[in-house]
Amino acid sequence: MVLQKHFAVHNGKLMREFESLYDELHIAGYYRVLIYRADAVKLCLKAAKGFIEECMTLLT
Repeated sequence: MVLQKHFAVHNGKLMREFESLYDELHIAGYYRVLIYRADAVKLCLKAAKGFIEECMTLLT
């Protein structure tokens, strides 16, 4: 994955944040259905949006 290669070399903090969001939203939320509360999903999506915005500022 391009992001993993880029962030692993240039910004370890963003890479760890990506992995955390991936685990929460994709693995726990989608595959294992471990997130039950709507407010928890909203919080994760808000964090993901912030992450995407931060990445966009770094890539431009």
